[in-house]
Amino acid sequence: MNNYTFGETIKRLRREKGWTQTDLADKSGISQGSISRIEKDIQTNLTEEVKNKLLNVFKIDDEGFIPPPIRHNKPIPVISWVHAGAFVEAIDSWPVGVSGEDDPVLSNVKTSDRAFGLRIEGDSMLPRFMPGDIVIVDPAVRCNNGSPCVVWVNGEVSLKLFYDEETEIRLVPMNNRYQIIVIPKDSRIDFRVIGKVVDIKPQLDCLSSIGFHDEVEAVVIRKGVIVPKDT
Repeated sequence: MNNYTFGETIKRLRREKGWTQTDLADKSGISQGSISRIEKDIQTNLTEEVKNKLLNVFKIDDEGFIPPPIRHNKPIPVISWVHAGAFVEAIDSWPVGVSGEDDPVLSNVKTSDRAFGLRIEGDSMLPRFMPGDIVIVDPAVRCNNGSPCVVWVNGEVSLKLFYDEETEIRLVPMNNRYQIIVIPKDSRIDFRVIGKVVDIKPQLDCLSSIGFHDEVEAVVIRKGVIVPKDT
């Protein structure tokens, strides 16, 4: 048994891919409006055709569809912020299990006792990570290639997609306005992986402050700028 509905699980799978609802609509042939209603559990009486279209996008058949298991919410300390953009000087020694700048956030993702939260600033990881979001970082989880990770480079900290190649480390932004950072393994650059991002807590207040009042899927990123999806 689990406490995730079909709609909630589709939403989680979509976000893991870094897709918007419009992306999923294009891939599945189901309208964006229907996907929004499905994810919100407003539209629950789905035909097998609609259900299979969504599952096929994620390469999951109906028999193999197993929603995420129940996990108890765990309070995670938010200790500081991390820049999704240019590297900025680290103002904390991470990771540390200290009380943070904000109230703890709750996460139902399995984490180690060393996990901590960081608030996003900057736009290099749009559209998956929005300014104001809180990412849960776990230093005990291995950063695989393509994973969003918090990294340290010569005393400066940033959030990037991490790639460990044969002769170099590549740190890749999701926003193509920013350059890929390449670190040769034979260099003297002080590079460390602080931890892998294992969960994200969207902060919708940051969107409201700039004129948006729906959830994150109500906007798209065009040329690095947040705009209403229907403009």
